[in-house]
Amino acid sequence: MENHAHLMNIAEQETTCRVFRTAYKIGKHGRPFVDMSPDVDVQQLNGLNMGRVLHSNNSCADILDHIASGMRKKLATDILENKRKICLLIDESTTFSGKSVLVLCLRAAVASDSDVRTFFFDLVELDGTTANDITTAVMECLHKHGFHEEFLRECLIALACDGASVMLGKQAGVAVQLQIRYPGLFVWFCSNHRLELAVGDVMKEISGINHFQIFFDKLYSLYHASPKNQRELRQCAKEIEQRFLVIGRVLSIRWVASSERSVKAVWQSFSSLHQHFSKAAVDQQRDARDRAKYAGLDNILTSCSFLKNVGIMLDALAELSDFSRQLQRNEPTLPDAEKLLIRAVRVFESIVNTPGPYTEEAMEACSSLTFRGVGLHVKSKFPEINAPQFYRSLAENLKTRFSTTKSSHVSTKLADTPKTDSMKLFTQHIKMIYPENWPEDSMDIQYGDKDVRQLCQILRVNVVDSIRGFREYKEVKAAYIPLDFIPLMKAVETIAVSTSECERSFSCMNDLLTPKRNSICTNRLSSLLFLKCVGPPIQRFEPLPYVKTWLQLGRRSADETACRSRNHREEKSPFESMWTLF
Repeated sequence: MENHAHLMNIAEQETTCRVFRTAYKIGKHGRPFVDMSPDVDVQQLNGLNMGRVLHSNNSCADILDHIASGMRKKLATDILENKRKICLLIDESTTFSGKSVLVLCLRAAVASDSDVRTFFFDLVELDGTTANDITTAVMECLHKHGFHEEFLRECLIALACDGASVMLGKQAGVAVQLQIRYPGLFVWFCSNHRLELAVGDVMKEISGINHFQIFFDKLYSLYHASPKNQRELRQCAKEIEQRFLVIGRVLSIRWVASSERSVKAVWQSFSSLHQHFSKAAVDQQRDARDRAKYAGLDNILTSCSFLKNVGIMLDALAELSDFSRQLQRNEPTLPDAEKLLIRAVRVFESIVNTPGPYTEEAMEACSSLTFRGVGLHVKSKFPEINAPQFYRSLAENLKTRFSTTKSSHVSTKLADTPKTDSMKLFTQHIKMIYPENWPEDSMDIQYGDKDVRQLCQILRVNVVDSIRGFREYKEVKAAYIPLDFIPLMKAVETIAVSTSECERSFSCMNDLLTPKRNSICTNRLSSLLFLKCVGPPIQRFEPLPYVKTWLQLGRRSADETACRSRNHREEKSPFESMWTLF
């Protein structure tokens, strides 16, 4: 009897596992819950036993909530039991349904001290958008997942956010409130947002950029508001065998990589745009006002000053977008971000005297008065951007935005030196532990020990073990990282330099919460986001642990006989008589 009952339990679990895999596939790929019944039917037609129940859209949603809750609980348990250092990343946005939500991401080394990673953790609905409301929501979320105050005081070492006043306000911003609660918390203003602010500063300083932006806004409205214009441009591109590229806004609220794509689209579709403008300027089916508008656009497009501006902007945006993408990666540390910044500044200072490839091509085209088979003209009222001034402004504003920040950490020793930027001191301490910053000649045995002690005090890591490990690290010339030194290295790498993972989470949220699906509650949306962003692929998903906890909660298995099975009623169709032919 015992063996028979054991075999029955195994069969019951296997059937329920099939249902759980089906539901997980729906959640992982962002499919609607109503796909559950057809997916189950397909598998039953293929000969699989899918049980009698748990086939509805409501069951699918409940299963996904249970799986996401179990995965999130395992993550939190690993962090708590191993006392891993964590960095909190937060950002606020609004959903399609008009709700204010806060996304929380964590950066930590989880799963057997693997590499440090940034991952989505939870989505919280806000009652208000004040600093107090956001701080309360953050603390409630952390406490809900088991992060108690004692753990947070010891292991919450950093906070990363954008530069909104509600986040970094001097008097009562979220960062200030959390620093008061957790003295020693290091606050970092997202590097990608600083980059966008630096570009915005350049736009205000350099004349000619606003005219450039206005022209691209006209192109955007011209082709995005009129399907007819899109078809005509696509036809022109087809006639001259050119790839059709979508033109978007430039230097707007989007990050610089999207501006680069838009400017490059105009550069590569130059011939198609000219052909479309020239045809529309003489098209008698259009009124005189439209013909004059297209003639004016073509006059600007074919001017040497505009082409030079496009080349100048492309060279700058290519470097800026690469800088932005490097900062958006999951791995960069503070020293990595500083290296990328120094390299970008040096590039812009060099371009002042040595033009970039796009600028050189534009200058050659202007000297020959032809570009991609299109004739150019010199006479134009379109203002030309002063390239040396533009690149110098970029270099200076990058240095200014990345060197001056509101981010700081509360430290007794640093508080005694108010004239010193605490962030710079902290970065200097970090640089000392990386071998590329060590002197080439022989080092004193205590070289860098003072910096390691400062880091251990700030990041709350064992000082004695770290010093011992650092000295061994120097003796072996960084051939390997000693075990005693790993905790400090992991703590340093835990500090996030960008909140791009929050932005990716919002993009994923917009994919899931479409206008037709905006009735999903925030908790369920958070579960779907977690599965889609963090969950393993279907091939590596093991449903059995979640099936066992599901059954332990008293939930039904797929083979449950004490309830009615799903009714397989088919809707009547006027084409039913035709199906006999198929």
